[in-house]
Amino acid sequence: MNILAIGAHPDDIELGCGGLLIKSARQGHNVFMYSLTRGGAGGDSKERSIELARSARFIKAKQLWIDNFEDSKLTVSSELINHIEYFIHKANPDLILTHSHGDVHHDHRAIALATLEAARFNSNVLSYEIPLSRNFDPKVFVDISEVVNEKVELIEIFWSQQSKLYLKANAIKGLAEYRALQSRLNTGIKYVEAFEVLKICLTNDFKLLTVPYEKITNEKAVANLDEILELA
Repeated sequence: MNILAIGAHPDDIELGCGGLLIKSARQGHNVFMYSLTRGGAGGDSKERSIELARSARFIKAKQLWIDNFEDSKLTVSSELINHIEYFIHKANPDLILTHSHGDVHHDHRAIALATLEAARFNSNVLSYEIPLSRNFDPKVFVDISEVVNEKVELIEIFWSQQSKLYLKANAIKGLAEYRALQSRLNTGIKYVEAFEVLKICLTNDFKLLTVPYEKITNEKAVANLDEILELA
């Protein structure tokens, strides 16, 4: 399976679905990561990009793309949608993970809306939460008990953000414990990542359905491709 995780800033993807991505890569699935900004409003953009590259290696992602949109200036626009769609086509994902429409940060909300439009020909799109998400309505629960310590270690890579309380181990584990309790699965599942459903399609045998589509080949539709970092 190909999984594409989309985030506004370095550390968003890791906070929202780091456990799922670690488990998926460990099980042999192809993980792709795409960050729209380099986090310049929250620190040194070069340092944060380096941290993001380290996190992708920790996850064992197949590919990481770091775009160059201005942090805290994202709005739903044809440019934003086109960039997201371009990298959706590069990853050819069976599953897309993105921000929640209800997140407190306007960058996150813009990406959530833009992803849904960019992924109009894709079958399966989920929204992840971060500790600051509000009005989150979880419908899918993923057991990350076996990798929760690795998720904490993953977040600790973002040393430049260490002063933020929501990146602390107790915030990460506390949210995962709450979602595990809320899932009502069983006592053996202690930590869970939760997701909202934006779109899910199933085959007759209840597997994720991927609808074939024609890939975009016109790279000129996306400006400044030379400014995008592509790391394998």
